[in-house]
Formats: sequence, structure tokens, C-alpha cells
Amino acid sequence: MLTDYIALLPEFVLALGMLTLVLVNAFRHSNTPKTFYTLSRIFIFISAALTALFYNQNIGEYLHNNAYTTLFKMLLYFFTFIICYLSAKRFVSKGLPSFSFYTMMLFNLLSYSVAISSWNVLLLCLSLSAAFVGNIFLVKIEKPEEERRHVLYYILLSTVVALIMLSGAAMLYYHLKTFDYRVIEEFLSVRSNLIWQHHFAFTCVVGGILLMMGVAPLHFWFSNVVGKSILPVAAYLSVVPVFAYFSCLVNVCVNAFYPLLGWFNTVFIVFGILSIFIGAIGANSENNLRKIFAFSGLYYIGVTLLALFPINDNSLMSAFTYLLVYVVAICGIYTIFYGYRSKGKYLYNLDDIKGVATQRPFLSAAILVFMISLIGTPPLLGFLGKLSVINSLVIGHRYALLAVVLFSMLILAYAYLKIITVVYFEPRNNAFDIVDRGVYWCMVINIIIMLIAIINPKYLMHDVELMLVAVF
Repeated sequence: MLTDYIALLPEFVLALGMLTLVLVNAFRHSNTPKTFYTLSRIFIFISAALTALFYNQNIGEYLHNNAYTTLFKMLLYFFTFIICYLSAKRFVSKGLPSFSFYTMMLFNLLSYSVAISSWNVLLLCLSLSAAFVGNIFLVKIEKPEEERRHVLYYILLSTVVALIMLSGAAMLYYHLKTFDYRVIEEFLSVRSNLIWQHHFAFTCVVGGILLMMGVAPLHFWFSNVVGKSILPVAAYLSVVPVFAYFSCLVNVCVNAFYPLLGWFNTVFIVFGILSIFIGAIGANSENNLRKIFAFSGLYYIGVTLLALFPINDNSLMSAFTYLLVYVVAICGIYTIFYGYRSKGKYLYNLDDIKGVATQRPFLSAAILVFMISLIGTPPLLGFLGKLSVINSLVIGHRYALLAVVLFSMLILAYAYLKIITVVYFEPRNNAFDIVDRGVYWCMVINIIIMLIAIINPKYLMHDVELMLVAVF
């Protein structure tokens, strides 16, 4: 029993951090925008250290921790810390309150941590829904009443998604009298004639996760929310949650619904192909930088789905590598967005950054590197991700899907070429503010991580693979 409580220490620390931020906001009257960042980073660091320390501790029948869950939790902590650090620069420069943002960072980390370790369908649905619904407090930050239509839209969407997932969990319990992954998997394995209620439950739970990921044709909310939210929120939604959704999707499919994957495999392929084409075409139709990369993210999620299913050791490693390469690059791009500022305003339209290379050459060179990496051009890190996907599709003899991936990349590359043209070849029409030193530090760290992975991919291709297969 004591071991169970010890294993919950990371989640307890995050909950304690939320309580601390609430009390400080209520009773301390000399708070600054940096106050809540300073507090939140302490609790994030402590929780990450405890997660690594108790990486193999289980909490009864509900939460199972192993190398697989620890890998994704540490990725969540790392990228959340980066987003929190960059966001502090924005809140401090504008002198705006940051309580809601950093409180939600801790709340989402808590929810995702529980979801990643969950071996209980109800707990999975509740924790993911809590984070998704809770993002309402993020998307409405600093929005005047007349601009909150997309907030109401998100409220309706998140409520519907939560109800869908909980309906699936309720259907499972009605027929199986359990939420436990292992019991569900054993039951589905021995039943020769599965009834429609089992398929309905699987569709609701997995479909809810796919909608949260923004997979096409369920993508309609993501680009709109990212494009209209403030920069810290857009960066967070584009970088962090995808790890939680991916890990939960793999975990529940492998350990609870594996007997149903053959029935649903074609649907995953359709979702992947739609995401690839809609993402590539949508990126070319936008002038909002955040929406461009939101649609390009849809392309990479689609490729990840194609590489992942059917799930096995090789496909899981390929999908994870591709996803990680994408997140590293998109995190670097959002870091650069913090340097695109004029007269105190953060710029996000293509017309606003015309000729920025003449005044901010290092930022412009960095965004060029990150976009080339996203395309998958050697010798950058993106080539390693693309190569792993190509290897997975070739091994599975899925040459038609490989052609779809490569052809759509040409379409997406045109959107990146449009950005390069604006940055380097258009006459400058803005005077850009001095870039905070912290932005350069984050950019350099990001590039160093890419270089280490390129020079010595052993850690990614071998050590990480050993952690991933723990899910099986």
C-alpha cells in the first residue's frame, strides 16, 4: 500500500503545485507574470525527477508505470518546460497575468500523466477529457468578449468529445462489467463473434483520441484554435499534447483492443491518407504562419498513422521516430516565432515577416533549417524520421501508401517554399524588435539536440526502441 502512494508522488506534486499557484494568486498581491512561471517550473522539475525515480512502480490495477510510460512522461515534462520558459518572456514583456496559463500547464501534465499510465478505460477517458475540456481556460486567455466565438465553439466540441469517450467506456462496462485493459483484451480474444456494442465502444474511445489529435476528417477545430490563440497557447497545443495522445492511443490499442485492430485498420489508413492530403493542401491555402504549421502538423500526424498501423515493434519505432522529429522541428519553429516581433507585437502573418532575413539573419537561417528538416532532406534529422517511415512501409509492402506520402510532401514543400520566399526575397516592411537572449538559447539547444541525434542516432534507434517495446 505504501508503494502505491509513493508511485503517485509525481502526480501529487503536480496537484500540490496547482494548489500553490491558486493560493499565491489569491493571497499574494505583489505577483508578477514571472511569479507563476518560477513556481510552476519548480513543481515540474520535482515531478519529472520523481517520475524517473519511480519509473517501474504500479498503482494497483489502475496505473502501470514502465519504461514506455516514463519515456513519454519525460518528453511531456521536457517540452512543457521549454514552452513555459518561452511563454514567460511573452507575459513579462507585455506585463500580462500568467496565472491561468501556468495553472493549466500543471493541470494538463497531471491529466496526461494519469492517462499515459492508465490501464483502466474509464480513467483514460476521464483524464484525457479533463485535459481537453480544461483547455477552454487556455484558448480564452486575453480574448475580448467579441472575439470569443471560437472559445464557445471549443467548449461545445470538447463537451461532445468527452461524452463520446465516456459513452464508449459505459458500453464496455455494461457488457463486460470491467474497465481493466487486460480483462477486456482477454475477453475480446476468446470471443469468436463480437457484437456491435464492442465495436461501438472501441470506436468511441479511439475515435475520441483521434479527434483530440486533430486527425482528418476530425481536424476542423485545431487550425482554427491554434491560429486565433495567443502565441504561448498555440505553441503548447502544437507541441506537447501530441505525445500524450500518441502514447495513449498505442497503449489502449495494444493492451485492451488489440483483437479489434484488424477490423479498424482500414479506417486508420483512410484517416492517415486524408490527413496527409488535407494537411499538405491546407498549408498552401493559408497566410497565417500558425495555421500553415497547424496544417503541416496534420500531414505529419497522417504519416505517423500510416507508419503505426498495423502495430508491431518496427512500425511503432518508425512512427515514434517520425513524430519526435516533427515535434523537435515544430518546437524550434515556435521558438523562432517568439523572435518575430515588431513594436511589441508578435507577428504571425506572412506579410508581416517580409524581408526579415535582412534584419534577423540567424532566426531566418534557423527557420530554414527546421523547414528543411521537416521536409526530410539529408543530412538533417528529418531525414532519419522519413527514412524510418519509408523502411516501415517497404517492409510491409505498402508501396501505394509510400507514393502518397512522398507525393504529398512535394505539395507541402511548396508551402515551405512560400515562407522562404517571403523571408529572404521580399522587401522588408517592418522594423523588428530586439530578440530576447532566451529565444536564442532555446534555438541553439534545439539545434544541438538535432545534431546529437544526427551524429549518434544510437540513442534514438536502439535505446529508445527498448523503451517503446515495453508497451507490448
